Amino acid sequence: MPDSSRYSDAPHMTQHSASPARRVLIVEDESDALAFLHEWTKGQRWHVRTAQTGQAALELGRSFEPDVLITDYFLGDHVTGVDVIERLRATNKKLVCILMTGSLQTALLEGVRRLHGVPILTKPFDLQRLAALTSASPLDGSVR
Repeated sequence: MPDSSRYSDAPHMTQHSASPARRVLIVEDESDALAFLHEWTKGQRWHVRTAQTGQAALELGRSFEPDVLITDYFLGDHVTGVDVIERLRATNKKLVCILMTGSLQTALLEGVRRLHGVPILTKPFDLQRLAALTSASPLDGSVR
């Protein structure tokens, strides 16, 4: 199995300002979707890390300390996107979280109810909506 996390060459500081770039963790088990989201977030000049499993996301989330978490619900292991959100928010209450899914099954909806206000993007989703949600980060003070 390939390394479940990749590191981008995106700068930690944006080229447009002296403020720190958003630190974004993307969790997606589908390689093509992960690669697309990785390139899109790099284009936003954000500091990006990726993981393909829930367990890898938990480990990376603890060391990387993201401002924004974008995660799929169904991951390649027994850890769901809801689990990743709950565990990372336990140590970072200001973490902006976005849950992606291609399904709205009953089990998913029950898990999401526990998340209180986490937006759900149903695949395929509009990148403008994703941009708006990721812009609501603790760095600009719009989400607390």
